[in-house]
Amino acid sequence: MKKKGKKMNMNQEAQNVQTEQEALDEEMKEAAEVSQEETFEEEVMPTQEEWAEALRKTVEERDSYKDSYLRAQAEFQNFKRRNASVRTEAYDEGVRETLFAVLPIIDNLELAIKHAEQQGENGAMVDGVKKTLKLLTDELGKKGLEEVPALGEKFDPELHNAIMREAGGEEDVICEVFQKGYKVKDKMIRYAMVKVSSGEE
Repeated sequence: MKKKGKKMNMNQEAQNVQTEQEALDEEMKEAAEVSQEETFEEEVMPTQEEWAEALRKTVEERDSYKDSYLRAQAEFQNFKRRNASVRTEAYDEGVRETLFAVLPIIDNLELAIKHAEQQGENGAMVDGVKKTLKLLTDELGKKGLEEVPALGEKFDPELHNAIMREAGGEEDVICEVFQKGYKVKDKMIRYAMVKVSSGEE
């Protein structure tokens, strides 16, 4: 009988220990839930000042990114314009150099026609040279080549290169052209070599 009573006491104690353990576990579980809820509330529910600061930083970042974007766009547009301008200028310079290289051919054709006419030659050969010269100057004119007016014009150092002066006539008027001048789209590629009247007797 004593053994049975002792066994019951041990069972009762074990049950009490288990109950106490369960109660302790439940308390710890509740404490953890409360702590988690408090942490969640702290994270999800910032103060009004924190909201204002976060908004201010976000607006600053937005403005900074927008400013960087606009600057990048402007720089890219400037690059495109510069690049287009450089390409155009390079092309125009290439055209000017090419036309300048052709000028001696024009000079020689004109000289050949002048000598033939001075010698009274007016046959098919002279006509052929004249037609060739006209065809050449017409095609080069489409590329922007223009002859600079000289004979009888007032001397202009921006257009003409005076290599001789002659007494008499009207002062600073071109009385003879040794070599024609040409320009391409308002840019001189060769100045006219001329003789200018001094206006003095």
